[in-house]
Amino acid sequence: MCFSHVFAPRGPRGPLDRGKVYIPLRGIYHGMQSKRRVTKQDSRKTLYEFLQENDFYVDHTTADLLEKITSNTRKAIMLRGPAGVGKTQLTYLVSRWLGSEYVYFQCTYGTDEDMLLYKYIPTEQTKSGIKIALGPVPRALMMSQKKKVVLVLDEFDKTRPSADALLLDVLQNYRLSLYLDDNETIITGNPENLIVFLTSNDMREFSEPLLRRLVLITLRPLPTTTVYEILKKQFKENVALLLTQIYDDTVKAGLRKPATIQELTQLGQILENGTDVPLQELLRVFIIKYDDDWIKFTQYVSSREPYKFVNDNANSIDVSQYYEPPQEVQIPQPQEQKGQTTQTTQLLEKISKLVVKQPNSTINAVKEEIHDTTEVTFKAPISENDFTMYTNIISTFWPEPTERPDVFGKFKIVRDNNEYKIISEESLTLLEYISLLHNNTEFEGYIEDKLIFVNPATINKILSEAHVIRYYSNKKVQVQYSYHNSAGCDLTELIEIEPLGRYSPNKQNTLDETIIRMYVNVKKQAYAACESLIRKIIEKLHDIDISDPDPYMLLRFIKQDIEFRKRGLAPGIEVTLRGNFEKIMDVLGKEFKLDVKDKDIDAIKSKGIMKIYYNEYYGTLEVRPL
Repeated sequence: MCFSHVFAPRGPRGPLDRGKVYIPLRGIYHGMQSKRRVTKQDSRKTLYEFLQENDFYVDHTTADLLEKITSNTRKAIMLRGPAGVGKTQLTYLVSRWLGSEYVYFQCTYGTDEDMLLYKYIPTEQTKSGIKIALGPVPRALMMSQKKKVVLVLDEFDKTRPSADALLLDVLQNYRLSLYLDDNETIITGNPENLIVFLTSNDMREFSEPLLRRLVLITLRPLPTTTVYEILKKQFKENVALLLTQIYDDTVKAGLRKPATIQELTQLGQILENGTDVPLQELLRVFIIKYDDDWIKFTQYVSSREPYKFVNDNANSIDVSQYYEPPQEVQIPQPQEQKGQTTQTTQLLEKISKLVVKQPNSTINAVKEEIHDTTEVTFKAPISENDFTMYTNIISTFWPEPTERPDVFGKFKIVRDNNEYKIISEESLTLLEYISLLHNNTEFEGYIEDKLIFVNPATINKILSEAHVIRYYSNKKVQVQYSYHNSAGCDLTELIEIEPLGRYSPNKQNTLDETIIRMYVNVKKQAYAACESLIRKIIEKLHDIDISDPDPYMLLRFIKQDIEFRKRGLAPGIEVTLRGNFEKIMDVLGKEFKLDVKDKDIDAIKSKGIMKIYYNEYYGTLEVRPL
C-alpha cells in the first residue's frame, strides 16, 4: 500500500513521527513534538540552530551542507543509511525550516512509475468507478510554480529499477509528460522552489544517470559518547551506562539495525521501574528482533574486552554477565574537533608535494602461482591499482579470514603468468552470484545451487526469455542468455535447470526441488546496469498458482523467497494454493505466526483455494480466501 500526503509547514507531523525517537547522523531527535511554532525568525536561524531547537542532533558539517544545497538552484538529495537513523524526520524538519509545503510519498516493494505519476481515487462519477488524479511527482512540480515545495520519496530503493528513469527529466529539466484523458500534458516546475529528497536503506543499486543528478549524504548511527550524554539526562547513572554499553554492542556486533534511542528509552523505563525479567529476555523484547542478529550479538559480547567467553551456546548464554561493570567505569566525553578550518586549496597544495610511504598490500602476500591449466569456479582480476572485487567479496560475504590476506573463505588470490586473479574452487550459490552482480566488477563464475522452483512456471519463463535453447528434455533444460547495453554491460549466462520432478510445459504448477547450474561471464558492469535473466525471472514470479503442494516443500519455498527479498529480489510473496488447508496450516504454523480470520476458514475449506501473503513488517503469513 502506498501513502501520499501533503503537509503545510505548520500542519501535523509526518506519518513516521507519532511520538517515536529517531537517530540522525551523529545526533538524535527526541520524538516529542515541540510546542514552539515556526515563526518568521526561524528563517534567520541556521539549519543547525533550528534542528538543535527541535531536539534533533546533527553535526555542523552535515547541517551546513544541507543548508547550502537547499539554497542552490538545483536541489536533489539522496539520504542513505540503515533504518532508524532519522532520514525521514530530517527531511520534514528541513521543510519546516524552509517554511515550505511538504509532499510525502511512502514507496513500498514494487512501486512503479504509475504510482509516482498518478493517484487512483474511487468515485461514483465515472463509469470505471475510478478517478485519476496527479501523483506526488507531478503534484509537487505544479505546486512549485507558486510556492516552495519539499518532495520526499521515502525508501525509494523499494521501487522497481525502471522508476529511476522517471526522475531523470524531472531532476534535469523540472518537467514531466503525463497522459490524462488521452491527451499529453507537460507539467513544469520552478527549480528555484523545488527540493527533492530520496531516502534509501540500500535495498538495491540505482542507475548511474540518476546518481549523477543527486547529492548523496549518508546518515550513520550516533557516536557512543553522544548516546551516553543523551541517556544520562533521562536516567540514573547506572541505567545510562548499561544502556550505552548495549547500544555500543549493537553497533560493533554488525547487526542489521543498531539500537535506536527510542528502543533504549523504552528499555530504560522498564529498568528504572524495577523488573525481575532476565536481561537477555528484555533485550529480545526491546532491542534485538531477529534470531540471526541475536547470535551475532551474543558472540560479540562474549568475546569483547574486558570480558571473556564463557559458553559456546549462543542461544542459551546468559548475557547479563557481560554487563557487570568493572570496579570503575569511565565514559570519555566528546571533544570539540579542531583544526578543520584549513582551506581545501591549501590542503591540496600540501598533498601534491608529499609522497607518503604505504604498507605492503595483499598482492605482496600471494604465494601460489598457476603453471598448468586449472579448472576453477570463479575468476576475477585484481591488481595493485584495482582491489574492487577483493573489496566487494569481503564487504558482501564477510568470509572467514585466515592468517594470510590472500586466502579468505572459499576465495584466494593466485598469480597467473604476469597477472593476479581472485579464484575459487567451490561453486558460488545463486545469491552470492546476484550479490556480486550488483557491484561494478568483472568476473567469470560457475554457480551450482539447490532451490525450490515452481514447475513448470519458472522453467517456462526461463525458456521464453532466453536467447538460445541448448538442451530440452523432461529432466533437464539448458539455455543461453546474453545482455548488452549502452552503459557498457556485457553479460553472458549459460543456465541449466534440472528439476527432481519431471518437467512438462503444460502440467499444473507444483513445487520441485531443483538443481541450477550456471556459467556466467560479466565483462563489464556499470552499477547494476546488467540485466540478469535469472534475476529477472525471480523478480517476476512472485505471484504463483500452485496445486497440491507438499507442505514442507512450501515452507522451504517461502523461507527461500524471504531470503531473496532481503537481497532486493522479488517485490513480494504472494502464493495462491489449491490443497489441504488443515495440513498446510499445521506445517506453516510451526514456523510462522498465521494471520487468518475465522470468517475466512469456511470459505477456504469449501473452495480448497487460498492466498498467502508474507507481511515483512510483522513477520506473519496472511491467509485469505481467493
